[in-house]
Amino acid sequence: MAKKLLIPTDGSGAAERAANFGLDWASQCGYEVICLSVIKPVEAVIGNSLEYLFIEEKDSIAKELLRLGEKAVKRIADKAEQKGLKIKTMTVEAAQVEKAIIDVAKKEGVEIIVIGMHGEGCSLLLGGEMGSVTRRLLACPPPCPVTVIPPN
Repeated sequence: MAKKLLIPTDGSGAAERAANFGLDWASQCGYEVICLSVIKPVEAVIGNSLEYLFIEEKDSIAKELLRLGEKAVKRIADKAEQKGLKIKTMTVEAAQVEKAIIDVAKKEGVEIIVIGMHGEGCSLLLGGEMGSVTRRLLACPPPCPVTVIPPN
């Protein structure tokens, strides 16, 4: 069974840096790559409570969110293919991005997750500027080791 490495992406610079690191690692160590983009539902206040609404596919906002997610994974897939790596791309809808990452990692038998973070400094692992998705992913805990790629 092939070793698998998961790269979640939101299309940000932090995600791109993590992807570059992950693809180099996959190339050196013989990992298959899974690239995942998680589309969050729109949050809306209905009455007195916050609700998550998955927009119908025909809606222009939903189409744009899906297009951006697919564009983000395609950029990484193109880089992977240039390196001769086997890559699987996925775009899923989920209210909790970190839970979707964990679910995919479990389902696909991923051995390592490579994710980017926003902000600066080592104290971020304890504090508030690390990306909220990365922080929540590490708190879950994930089913496999996670490599967090710092900015710059």
